Amino acid sequence: MSGILNKLKFNLFLGSCILAIAINISITSAHAKLFDGPVDQLPVLERVALREGKVIITGQKGEYVCRILVTSSIDTVWQVLTDYNNFELFLPGVTDSQLLEINGDRKVFEQFNRIKTLIFSTKARVRMAITESYPQKIAFNFLDGDLDTLDGTWLLEPVSPYPSAAPNQVLITHQVNVEPNAIPSRSFFYNIYENTLEKTLVAIKQEVEERWGIRDEG
Repeated sequence: MSGILNKLKFNLFLGSCILAIAINISITSAHAKLFDGPVDQLPVLERVALREGKVIITGQKGEYVCRILVTSSIDTVWQVLTDYNNFELFLPGVTDSQLLEINGDRKVFEQFNRIKTLIFSTKARVRMAITESYPQKIAFNFLDGDLDTLDGTWLLEPVSPYPSAAPNQVLITHQVNVEPNAIPSRSFFYNIYENTLEKTLVAIKQEVEERWGIRDEG
């Protein structure tokens, strides 16, 4: 009789151990999914700033990485970033933009900007080749215009919800390499460009969330 009881106790103990292991694996898996998103992998200060709705810009002298977190579907973000014929309606400084060529996932568009400072106001034109890899990446390359170089990417990453986050969030990462043509001060150009980058990311966030809001209400 005692042998049967001991065997029963052992089986109960073994079952408890297996259950505990299963629970631990489940919690570990949930924890990994909860904190392994694209935002969670960034430095703490950047994570905090993004979740406060701020733009993060790193880099200098023409090589930048910019990030912003938007509340929207990834499809809505894509629609905004590829709305080439209407950039002037929501992007700061853009006076005209036009899609010139479509060849599969490769497109060519031209954009005109007006640059204003306290000292002067001038216009700039760029023609870009775009390669779209829906729905994750948009790569762009400078063809001609009033710059020496303007190349980079837009990367879209869905963000897994976490306890304090809004659902349907997308991390937008903009990497760009820009070089001016012959100008008196390159540092002056970079200061203006960095300021424009921040305003552009804020404008994209606003446009994306307005469009998503309209769609969500509908």
